[in-house]
Amino acid sequence: MPNTEQIRFQTKVCYIESQGVLKTPESTLKLNLSEQYILSYLIDNYGKPVTKDELLNVGWPDRIVTEASLFQVIRALRVKLNEEKKGDVIETLPRVGYQIREFTREAIDLSESQHLSPLKRVGKKTALLSAITLAVITSGIAWMKYPYTDSPKNYLIDKDRVGSNDFTFITSNAEDLADLRGKVKDIIKKQTEKYGEVTTKNQQIYLYKTDSFYSAAWCTVNSSKICEKNTDFSYKIVPDEWDQFADIVINNKKKYHGTPIIHTENTQEPTSIAYASYIDKSGIQTKVMHLFLTPTSKDGIFNYSMMSFIQEKETGMFHPLSISAAKAKLYNKNSQFLKTVKIEPEMFHWSYQPSANFDEKQSLALKHSNLIEQGFNNNKPFFSYLVYKQPHLVLMLDNATGFVWNKTSDEDPSVIFSYRLSSKADK
Repeated sequence: MPNTEQIRFQTKVCYIESQGVLKTPESTLKLNLSEQYILSYLIDNYGKPVTKDELLNVGWPDRIVTEASLFQVIRALRVKLNEEKKGDVIETLPRVGYQIREFTREAIDLSESQHLSPLKRVGKKTALLSAITLAVITSGIAWMKYPYTDSPKNYLIDKDRVGSNDFTFITSNAEDLADLRGKVKDIIKKQTEKYGEVTTKNQQIYLYKTDSFYSAAWCTVNSSKICEKNTDFSYKIVPDEWDQFADIVINNKKKYHGTPIIHTENTQEPTSIAYASYIDKSGIQTKVMHLFLTPTSKDGIFNYSMMSFIQEKETGMFHPLSISAAKAKLYNKNSQFLKTVKIEPEMFHWSYQPSANFDEKQSLALKHSNLIEQGFNNNKPFFSYLVYKQPHLVLMLDNATGFVWNKTSDEDPSVIFSYRLSSKADK
């Protein structure tokens, strides 16, 4: 291949227009067609403003789209161009449009294989997964602190009873415990002021806090302290959206589970289905996980694979998120909970494709999946804690994901975690 040209921006990211890729010393990222058209047009018109209408015509030449699509592309380009602050590469001109900042043109030689984009060498399917992963990482999701350690985390656990409700608080320190207690007190006060009484009754409630999110799980229990059918809910909440979550609790709003239907040649009933609702500004409402646990030839060790999906708030549509595989075994040391399970990573693949309906930077679901991917890439084991169990229902906790209820089939994980693993691994 003869010499070609790349555009080097002030952020040290280079754009190779002939290949439609952005390159840094560490990575190569393929842009979609609309991103390529718009970035190239801005470069071609360097030194003069470009209107939104121009970019709408350029980015989508064969169809009509709204300005929301343009905003999504500009936002994605800012992230992929590594803008530290808005306007480092693409300048917004109020009431006009956009303009590209200063750049340099460089000749490069792509004739040798080592200079080719990794996306061209690895094949279409792997390239798609690589591009998805890079898109998620460069969206800022990778900057969360990696939370896993080589041994189970030691938590501060406290319990309260308020009326007919039992609370379990799980935190890392006394300050977070005080914060959770204060938030519960405030919810109860507002509920009483509005209805004349505490209308939340007979619930088993679990609350967990980290630096980046709150997690809450609960179910309504009967006289035998067993969760009633379809009353199990779990939420993950970004700190600045707590008031939205509190409104759900104060007014006893019902959120029902939705399950994606999967049809493949090798359809297999999952060992369990886990549900989690998200309260953030991403446009993602729910994450659904299909878990598969199968015994291996080694005593007390199970294959632990998972398929994840996320649901749009507005349309209710489900989108594939990720596929992973690991080994699960009981951790043979004293646990603060019913059981501690050690998960040893084997494989993680993104299935997620960026959507104009989602704001990836705001998404807890994507942030947590990215943390899990980091552990898989670094072969870092993580721990999942069995907090509560009853027939066909278990509540699990880990320090990155928070609480998740698992509705189980006949291959009941509560049985696996509580009996099968212990009967073999604890010998």
